[in-house]
Amino acid sequence: MSTPTDPEALYDKPHSVDLAQVMMVFQFFMVVSVSVGIGPRLFNWFKGETEGVPLLSDIEAAIDVGTSYPLGVVVPALVVYTVPYVWAVLALGMGRQWARAFALLIVPINVIVGITGVVRTYGEVFALIVSPLWILIALCVLGGLAARSARQWFRQGGWEPWYVRYEIDQIQGLRRPRPRPRRRRRAPVAHDPNEADAD
Repeated sequence: MSTPTDPEALYDKPHSVDLAQVMMVFQFFMVVSVSVGIGPRLFNWFKGETEGVPLLSDIEAAIDVGTSYPLGVVVPALVVYTVPYVWAVLALGMGRQWARAFALLIVPINVIVGITGVVRTYGEVFALIVSPLWILIALCVLGGLAARSARQWFRQGGWEPWYVRYEIDQIQGLRRPRPRPRRRRRAPVAHDPNEADAD
């Protein structure tokens, strides 16, 4: 009766998990910038400072920028949102299954919140332009977490459960006898018949 062999241990975090972590951090800053509304707030400040300039005031009046979410709502929500988000991103690197489930749930929500914030702040036309970027980042995260190496990483629970096996493999590698180098035989020198034999 054959017993199933264990899969080869992943001693290093796969690059697919690295990709998911980096894209989640990038997506977080995109959500923060849209929710806080850095662009509209800077624009409104610049508009107030250049109100008397004839050409700039005409250009600023033609630009349609909406209002961002109020800071009284955004700042507490960001504080509550940031702590579990950072914890989940770090836990992805440790191979925690709950972090993978959190990422698969929160990434599509971030896309919806982000595109809605862009529509609210910059209008529908600009949202159509930037929505492919939001979708592409989400696909990078979801694809990275769905890769075969990432699934094995989360199945084995990251690197920690394989620590003993890694140490055993290292010890067995040191105990293996090294093969002795083979001696090279010297090729026989052909005897020259014209050469006199030395007595």
